[in-house]
Amino acid sequence: MRSRLLAAAAILTILVLPACGADDSPDGAGGAGSKPAAAAETGTLGSEEADTLAKETAERVVLLWARPDLPLNQWVAELRPQLSPVALSVLSFVDPSSLKPAEVEGESRVMAGSPARVVVAVPTTAGEYRVTMSRETEGTAWVVDRVSSP
Repeated sequence: MRSRLLAAAAILTILVLPACGADDSPDGAGGAGSKPAAAAETGTLGSEEADTLAKETAERVVLLWARPDLPLNQWVAELRPQLSPVALSVLSFVDPSSLKPAEVEGESRVMAGSPARVVVAVPTTAGEYRVTMSRETEGTAWVVDRVSSP
């Protein structure tokens, strides 16, 4: 039990720390006291197409994530193409059998975002997941940095 708690703490630390210093402002002038990006204020990435792509990516990852019946090797192999290097580095600390099975239930929504980073809430039969994703440049594929289970 203690090793499981330590593993969970390690996962949270690794997944949360990169987001702490992230500058999501489109002009790169973020930081304390700066005005948040317009997308963060409106809950949209600026277009229906951009929002849809982010929501579809988040939903796909949640469906891949919430499968406790899979062997670890298969679970990791199927998630790997969707995840950032940081997220991949902590997968060895996650036991898929401890996750609740889930199906998407309802409309996902962009919680906050910028051209390079987005948080999407995905309602499921197990509760609401939050998926944090990033990308190198606008128009490239989103990769998942963090999956927050309900």
